[in-house]
Amino acid sequence: MDIEISKARKEDFPYIQEKIKKYLLDSTDIHWRQFFVGRIKDKPVSFGRIIDRGEFFEIASLGVDYYYRKNRIGKKMLSFLLEEAQRIDKAKPIYAVTHVKDFAVSCGFVQVKDNYPEILDYKRKHCKLDESKISVMKWKGSLR
Repeated sequence: MDIEISKARKEDFPYIQEKIKKYLLDSTDIHWRQFFVGRIKDKPVSFGRIIDRGEFFEIASLGVDYYYRKNRIGKKMLSFLLEEAQRIDKAKPIYAVTHVKDFAVSCGFVQVKDNYPEILDYKRKHCKLDESKISVMKWKGSLR
């Protein structure tokens, strides 16, 4: 499937907000300008954002429409976000807080159990899902 990923448009924000709520994703301090949107034939089908936390980047609020899953769209979006973060600053580590650990591992992330930024532990403990199912992941620099 051909997907085009670009900065979100203001008119994309209702779509992003609806999907974030539906998929129980991180809605903390969201603004449409933070997001990138993946489109197929100009229809939004995926989204995600990069949060610059000063000392590190966080990949957050990444989602793919249910009917477009299993088409590598999530991996394409994540790859795009990782490349964008590296374009901004290659030296900064990249983290994610996720309930889909296997997906993150397949994209070059490893789970970290300690020694990670405190804000990520707070997010892990205060998300809308069971804390035991949430993992803090760190990107190790390669997409498989």
